[in-house]
Amino acid sequence: MARTICTLVFLAFATMAARAEPLALHTKYDAVGTNPDGSKYTGTATINIISNATYTIQWTIHGDTYKGFGMRMNDALSATYTIDGEPGLIIYKVDDNGVLDGLWAVRGKDGAGTERLTPHD
Repeated sequence: MARTICTLVFLAFATMAARAEPLALHTKYDAVGTNPDGSKYTGTATINIISNATYTIQWTIHGDTYKGFGMRMNDALSATYTIDGEPGLIIYKVDDNGVLDGLWAVRGKDGAGTERLTPHD
């Protein structure tokens, strides 16, 4: 019984420590994506960490700037933004090399786009 309690306490602390780890993202990324209609785009993204779970992101695509706010949960990042007055959402999966692979959509628009952010040194 005591061993079970010690194991549960250890797991609880390990889980809290994992959740408290700092958000480790790069500041600058090269962006490559596909619009819902299949057309391609390129640009850059800049990320500013706010806290262990939150960040701001700014994309510059073909000279246009889009600003967003995001949150992290484990290896998933999400961010909101606005395009032509409509809210959008992107969800990224972070791989072991720091590359972010995402799927995005805009409210009221048919289809979804893809985006890959590669750390820019």
